[in-house]
Amino acid sequence: MLQIPKEPKHVKAWIESIERGSTKTPGIKWDRLYVWYGNQLPKYLWDEWKRDLKPRGFTWQKFLKLLRYRTDAVLLWYKGAYTWGQFIMETINLIEGPLGQEIVKRQKYGKK
Repeated sequence: MLQIPKEPKHVKAWIESIERGSTKTPGIKWDRLYVWYGNQLPKYLWDEWKRDLKPRGFTWQKFLKLLRYRTDAVLLWYKGAYTWGQFIMETINLIEGPLGQEIVKRQKYGKK
């Protein structure tokens, strides 16, 4: 099982700075863009876990693709509705579950 990394407060601060610096457009929700802008959270998690994930068949691209399926969990963590531990456990379950295994099996130019 993957270890729970320390909560990246710098990543949350980065996302907050992106949100503060953006123009608010009425009727448009930019939250998803804020949490993915620059891929700061995936980069942090990949750096923490890549030694364990690469032998399982994950690449950076596959890891990023898998995390996109749980943008809702990222948003819940960012907004404070999830603790870091809740978010990480959901992410670990995603990696180790059927969807994670399916993404690992996919060929570079195979089915999407």
